[in-house]
Amino acid sequence: MSSITSMDEVVNILCKLSILHCKVLFGEAERFEEWLKEKGIKDKDPISTFSRYLSNTNNEYLLNIWKKRVKITPKDLTHKGNMEMSMLEEEVNHRPDLAKKYLGKWVSCSESDNNSINLLEDLEIKIIDKNKSVILKCNGEAVGAVIRDAAIKKLSEHFGIKIKSIIEGHPIIKRANSHASLGKMVGDGFRANRLKTGYDKYVYKTSNPEQQKILCENGITLARWLFEFGKQHLHWAVISYEDFKNQLGLGDDEIIGAVFCTENYEAIGHKDNDRSKYAVGYVYEEGTVKDGFFFYPEYGIAIEMSSNSIWCWLTQAVHGTSKLDLNDGGTRYTAAITLSERTAKAIEKNKV
Repeated sequence: MSSITSMDEVVNILCKLSILHCKVLFGEAERFEEWLKEKGIKDKDPISTFSRYLSNTNNEYLLNIWKKRVKITPKDLTHKGNMEMSMLEEEVNHRPDLAKKYLGKWVSCSESDNNSINLLEDLEIKIIDKNKSVILKCNGEAVGAVIRDAAIKKLSEHFGIKIKSIIEGHPIIKRANSHASLGKMVGDGFRANRLKTGYDKYVYKTSNPEQQKILCENGITLARWLFEFGKQHLHWAVISYEDFKNQLGLGDDEIIGAVFCTENYEAIGHKDNDRSKYAVGYVYEEGTVKDGFFFYPEYGIAIEMSSNSIWCWLTQAVHGTSKLDLNDGGTRYTAAITLSERTAKAIEKNKV
């Protein structure tokens, strides 16, 4: 059995973490067991020992989080089948005229908003209903997609907690005027450093090493899950990532680029200067969220977003998110993986 002192120290460390960080850690059984062993809890079943200890000491803070944890296993993270085979194909046309019209513009669904393009009144934009999973194809080439009900319920909830923890743990990114936005956006992973001498990680708000380690692992597992989902169900969406890795001799386990997490995010029509051809994103919502369409005018499309959906798009095509209606108290969170041109060049420079 572990000593009371050892478990006391573990509990003391956990009590200094935020609720969200504890929720993520408690939810991943294999990861939490490994974490307990690293802290010196060498019992045959360290998780059961920890659970009994919480009950016996009546630590209300941790006990409440523990009882409400969303438990997942490595098996839950695996992607099965091929959703692409059952998706509808939507033929679209390249519309540089609509791209020009929406570039740099705010978009809404409100008749009273005179400073935005009213998306629902534009008869040249086709709406992809929130119940439809489709692949967008232009002249036979996939240019985007959306997949509904992407994960089982408990996994969706777990990744929702993980996205919130990443947002809580990082400073908000300030976008340039050409990427004007509202809401919160943070980055986790690699970026080119300001000295242009290489790349480093997005900074954390906290100096607590345990929180930093948890945040780092959260970003890695979220990015890997999105990448593997794309590889399994939208293979064409991750080819540019794999080509980049192969060219530089990077290992399969190495995460390139970053995962960007948002809360109630709205953005004008813009293009991203990314090396990755496509970005792959995930949507998680709590409560009722209305509007907030992903508009993709370069292909005459707007996607009605819904919780537990995966979507992807061409990074250098004009796109954005229309204004949200949050009057019913809901919140939208998203996570997306991409590799910016600046970060790609910094990684290449370091490999020379």
